[in-house]
Amino acid sequence: MTNPILKNMLSPSRSNAIKAMCCHCVGCTLETLEQGYRNHIRNCTASHCPLYKFRPYQEQLKVNPCKKV
Repeated sequence: MTNPILKNMLSPSRSNAIKAMCCHCVGCTLETLEQGYRNHIRNCTASHCPLYKFRPYQEQLKVNPCKKV
């Protein structure tokens, strides 16, 4: 498993920076990843956070195509 904080240091991008910040917020460091960090981020309740809507590991909503009548 790749550490998102390290990944952002090696390959900076907007997406990697958001993942790294969310990991940092749930207690991950450059040296250690918190067990279940993806679930913690997915279930984050800090809706006041500017990154809340952009946090990684959310389940994607499936869009059903409209049926033609």
